[in-house]
Amino acid sequence: MAQYVIRRLLLAIFVLFGVLIITFVLSHTIPGNPVDAWLGRGASLHPALAKLYAEKYHLNDPLWIQFYYYVINLVQGNLGYSPTAGFIPVTAVIRQKFPYTLQIAFFAFVISVGMGVFLGVISAKYHHSSLDYTIKSLYLTGVSSPAFLTALVLLIIFTYAFKILPSGGAANPTIGTPPPITGIPMLDSIIEGNFTYFLSALKHVILPSTAMAIGMFGFIVRVLRNSLLDVMGMNYIKTARAKGLSENIVFFKHALRNAFVSVITIASLIATWLITETIFVETIFSYPGIGQYVFVALTGKDYPGILGVTLLFALIIVIVNLASDILYAAVDPQIRYG
Repeated sequence: MAQYVIRRLLLAIFVLFGVLIITFVLSHTIPGNPVDAWLGRGASLHPALAKLYAEKYHLNDPLWIQFYYYVINLVQGNLGYSPTAGFIPVTAVIRQKFPYTLQIAFFAFVISVGMGVFLGVISAKYHHSSLDYTIKSLYLTGVSSPAFLTALVLLIIFTYAFKILPSGGAANPTIGTPPPITGIPMLDSIIEGNFTYFLSALKHVILPSTAMAIGMFGFIVRVLRNSLLDVMGMNYIKTARAKGLSENIVFFKHALRNAFVSVITIASLIATWLITETIFVETIFSYPGIGQYVFVALTGKDYPGILGVTLLFALIIVIVNLASDILYAAVDPQIRYG
């Protein structure tokens, strides 16, 4: 297992480098002068300043030279400075905003997996019943609805119609953010006993997390249902029934564990999808996470910001996929990596 993990980590270096090249080229094909986007009217009013910025960031050099300087800085741990965030380091922007994205992604993941496993088990246990068809209609509706549409519907219902939940933001602005301990505001508020902030942040995280979860839980329902039905037809299940075990013991103790291998696969994919979907949801709910920052960076031709966040997303995908492969062996002892 250790050798397998080391090989995967070495391969991840080439994967991240490939992602970096593709993103660098694509981001620099966005039409328009980036200095105009960075300085606004100041670019035309102060041409000398605009020229200074172009020289400092090598914008007039060939693309391969710009990439060379970026890689040199990257190796030194410097992701550059973000023009759309006031020319502060991209690493500082990520440290500030990524914990908020983790909050809504975590709750969305919990909701997705919780609903998916619960409804998937029920759908398999009562397959071809009216309850099974109802669950199927429910998750197909969720899967067919893009996150931004679901977010708008939830916003109209729970904020403007019933006025139950807030429309945006990370917490009530009148409540101070707890001093950083872990860097994740909701977790820090629990550690410090600041439950006023925690409850406010929880209210603000419900709608964006639910909007993402609605579009994801259906994949788990479908995969788990089909996997359970396949497992229930295997010989060892028939043997367990022949021994006189009750149907519930056969289903929950023997079948469910083996069926969870497929759930781990889809759950790892959902974890990565949720991180990337925050771009749409955070923008709609004005949630100050990394997704909203990416949107601003894209519209403002913020090359360092775009590249930094893309590398972060790629790194998360690599880590999550590696973790899911390791979990396979934990769930199914027959799986071994050579």
